[in-house]
Parts: sequence; C-alpha cells; structure tokens
Amino acid sequence: MTRLLPLALLVLTPMLAAPPAVLAADDASTAACTTIRSRSADRRIGYFRHCPDTPEMASFRGGRYAMGDSIGSGQPYERPVHEVTVAPFAIGRHEVTRGEYQACVDAGSCSEPSLPPTASEAGARHPVVGVSWTQAKAYVAWLRTRTGRAYRLPSEAEWEYAARAGTTASYNWNWGQVDKVTCGHANALDQSAKARHPELYWAIDCDDRFSQTAPVGSFPPNAWGVHDMQGNAWEWVEDCWHPDFTGAPTDGRAWLEPGSDGTCTKRVNRGGGWGNGSSSLRLSNRDADPLGNFSDGLGFRVALSLAKPKPAATAVAAPTAP
Repeated sequence: MTRLLPLALLVLTPMLAAPPAVLAADDASTAACTTIRSRSADRRIGYFRHCPDTPEMASFRGGRYAMGDSIGSGQPYERPVHEVTVAPFAIGRHEVTRGEYQACVDAGSCSEPSLPPTASEAGARHPVVGVSWTQAKAYVAWLRTRTGRAYRLPSEAEWEYAARAGTTASYNWNWGQVDKVTCGHANALDQSAKARHPELYWAIDCDDRFSQTAPVGSFPPNAWGVHDMQGNAWEWVEDCWHPDFTGAPTDGRAWLEPGSDGTCTKRVNRGGGWGNGSSSLRLSNRDADPLGNFSDGLGFRVALSLAKPKPAATAVAAPTAP
C-alpha cells in the first residue's frame, strides 16, 4: 500500500502496564468532572464526554459483522474474512486532537509530539500526529487517571466495526468514481496536498482544500456518527501485527502475541491519512509500524468498554442503534 514514510524515528519508554479492570461509563460524574451527554439528531447514537478536556465518545451496543476484505480488492493481509462479535463499547467521535493531547502534556503525563505542527496544522482541533504507539498508550493512561475510567486504545476489530457502520463495501460513500468523490467525504492526498508536496505523485483527481491534516469533523460522519475513520490520519490500535487474519480472535478483543503482557514489535494502524490515495482509505486496509515509530500522518483515537444494558422490565420499542 502507499503511505508516507515516517519523517523520523524515536524510541521512548517501555510499554505501560495493562489497564485496570473495565468500569462502566454511565455514572453522572467522575474525577471532579461532570459527564456531558447528547444524542444524534435521529436519537440513534449516544455521545458523552467525561471531562471538558477529554475526547467526545460515541457509544455502540455491539454486534456481529464480517471483518476483512469481502470485496476482493485488497491484499492477502486483509483476509480471510471472518465473523466477529463485538461487545458494547465506545470510541472517540473524532481522532484525538492536538488540544486534547496537550492537556496530557500540560499535566506532565505525556511527552510532546515528536514532529512540530506546520502552520496550517497548529490549531487545537487538528488531530495530533507525530506520536508513537507508546505515546498513545501514555495518553490513555492519563485519561484513566483523569476520569477514573478504563480508557484504552481500540482493538482492530472494534475499529473496523465502528468504521464500517454496517456496510460491507470498501468505502462509506459511492465508490464508482472514488478518486473524484472522495474529497467530499475524507481528507486524502488531493490536489491541494499535491500542490504543496509535488513529489507525492499519487494524488487523486479532486480537491478537499487541505494540504495536510484537517480539523477533526471537517468531513461528514459515517452512518454511525463517527468522523474521519477514513483519511486525515492513520490511527494506532492495540493489536500486534499479523500477516493475515488466520487464527484471529472472533470476540472483538485485541490480537496480541502469546505471553502475559502482549509484547510485540509492530502494532497495527488503520484508516489511511492525508498523504494517501483513495485505495489506502478502504475500510479493510491495514498497516503497522514498530511501536516507537511516528510520522506526520499517524495519530490515534481512544476506546472504552461499556457495561451491557440491563434488560427492560417491559418491552419498549427503541430506535435502531449501532
């Protein structure tokens, strides 16, 4: 696949310890913050934010889906297609922003991104990039302390479940003329980026107006209300890299190496970024990097396990939810 090479490499501190036992995310307040809740306009999707400086989350009841390349346009490492059952969880409505990450830096719990932002990317609403997997893990550790909740990186299966939003296609938009319509849906390597980086010859034939990252939420969400799952920045997930899905877990958990701490040399990232053509933005596309790597097109979003909903005493019709 085509992706930008990291501009530099950095080896940071060892992996953090595993998170504590999963806690429910439905109390009214936590760690001196008041949880703010909202719903999508059609009431199908619930959003919450535990603290003013922490990410807004989209909550899902979970379910079963077919993970991997069912279209046949991908690579061997995107197959075999396999059914996965995902438990209730929440995932960041957006990629972690520079402003959200800076709160962790200011608290002394995170190190600065290894690449300074360009002038066009310096805003607090741009996704934080230039962070390694190890730095992403430090951020979720700070979130656990800040909120009292068991925040973590999403598993690869959870990530694809949220990104697909019920579709089995390669994209969440009409892909008959994908190189012409992508710019209305995702931040990819377009004509604006090519003008700034003429050496990136694989630019697609449309213009999304962003030469590198875009502020999160600049493009429409997918059908489940989550933004930028395709494009803008690649996103670290928890899983170790495996050459294909043979033997992958079917319960939605992260696929780690044997051993108590899940140590591995490369971690998966998903979603494609601003420096990639449309083929890299396919929903089943995968990549991986050593956990100390970083680049100007690599960030992350966070996840949180949720308690299973209690059965209602009386059957009540409810809107369809993801």
